[in-house]
Amino acid sequence: MIFTSLKFILFISAVFIGYFIFPKRYRWIWLLISSYCFYFSASIKYGFYLVFSTISTYIAALAIGKITERFSVPPDMGKEEKKALRRKNDRKKKLVVSAAVLINFGILFFIKYYNFSVLSLAKFTGLFGFDFSPHTLSLVLPVGISFYTFQVIGYIIDVYRGVCDPQKNFFKYALFASYFPQIMQGPIGRYQDLVSGGLFEGRSFDYDRAMFGLQRMTFGFFEKLVIADRLAIAVNTVWADYASYGKAEIIFACILYAIQIYADFAGYMDIALGASEVMGIKMAENFDAPYFAASVPEFWRRWHMTLGSWFREYLFYPVMRSGWCSALGKKLKKSLGKGVSSKTTTVIALLCVWFFTGLWHGSSWHYVAWGVYYGILIILSMLLAPLFDKAVDKLSLDRERPSYKLVQILKTFALVCVGYVLFRSDSLSQAKGIFMSVLSPAVPLSTPLGIGLDAKDLKVALVAVAVLFAVDLFRYKKIDPRSVISKQGLWLRWIIYFAFIFAVLIYGIYGPGYSSASFIYFQF
Repeated sequence: MIFTSLKFILFISAVFIGYFIFPKRYRWIWLLISSYCFYFSASIKYGFYLVFSTISTYIAALAIGKITERFSVPPDMGKEEKKALRRKNDRKKKLVVSAAVLINFGILFFIKYYNFSVLSLAKFTGLFGFDFSPHTLSLVLPVGISFYTFQVIGYIIDVYRGVCDPQKNFFKYALFASYFPQIMQGPIGRYQDLVSGGLFEGRSFDYDRAMFGLQRMTFGFFEKLVIADRLAIAVNTVWADYASYGKAEIIFACILYAIQIYADFAGYMDIALGASEVMGIKMAENFDAPYFAASVPEFWRRWHMTLGSWFREYLFYPVMRSGWCSALGKKLKKSLGKGVSSKTTTVIALLCVWFFTGLWHGSSWHYVAWGVYYGILIILSMLLAPLFDKAVDKLSLDRERPSYKLVQILKTFALVCVGYVLFRSDSLSQAKGIFMSVLSPAVPLSTPLGIGLDAKDLKVALVAVAVLFAVDLFRYKKIDPRSVISKQGLWLRWIIYFAFIFAVLIYGIYGPGYSSASFIYFQF
């Protein structure tokens, strides 16, 4: 059920009405029923993967909780006995959490990466003259599996670490795993945050909060239908036959794709968070004006924030603290010093994170290359930061000047657009072809016209992107645009509301037969 479809509008209206009709203490049950109806509407068959992940991690969390209770340390126990008991306790909990992680990641890996793995192995062995005939399978990726798998794995690790207690009510836990606004594309929520955000509480209806939520949903529709789907026409046109276009047209298409993917993904998030806000349930923010970032590391602190947080908490730090990485750090510290040791282990952890970040986005080497590209940029940013700071000081550049910040923002955006060529392309060879077209002196400069959008569409896109830029500027300044609008007079407020509604209805782009186009991140 796509968020921009009429089916979803009817569904979410029914959810809102039912939520506030139900008694408060049972509203979470209504959300659970709604969430499963939402997911099973996509496919009943693939819904069983969600059920299995829910049951397996629920049982594992309870098992970890029981082990912790059973092996609690008596106050009168000796020091050595306490250590031995804690080690035994930790070994059992590690066994349980490892089994849950391996089973759930194993399912995800098999469905998403089996064909990719055997085909890559065949190509690799072919380089050495071995004849390996891969046996591929007809596997279809269940929608949202990458997101809900990461969410339940994060929960089980948090229970193991003692960050949160295991949820004993299976159906409440099932709601956490399947909460419909976030199951398809995130944000990847943490259990303790969603619980404190009111997932199980049953909040009273609040007019101002509901209006804020509906405004955010409307802006999400605006981002998706007016901006993202309109720009997709030009981007798809150029990418489908890039050899027929000049440098300026290809560069222009790359810039448009940067805006398209942001409006697409952020639009989904605004619809999801807005719908949740209407019911008084707070979800994690996933974007924070990323194109105002002045460096690549800052960009990734502002883009897809919950995915970055997940990799930081459950991959980066575990790699840094792992036995082999710690042992390597100690050896390097003795021979080369603390600075080299610290930077080396950090580089190793970053490369792991960005390799798997690329692989998480898709079973193709161009996604891996995209992840490695960002890993290298962030590592270089870290290693070269002292030299860069010295250069800035030597040149007496004022970091606070708007012109300096603008240059840094434009530089970061250019680097991000280079990465988008890898991300948007269907293969490494296509990405290479696009890069060569831009860099080749044989390709004419051209003008960025005639790429699928007429003059009217370009004008609409220009105005819509300007609005998006203005809203993000408010967010960058930590100002909620909705609060600004709410302080205006009654007539002006409703003129703004209706302007966005009619902009979506009149200027929204719809697919063949007026069926809404799918969101980009559905494929992940």
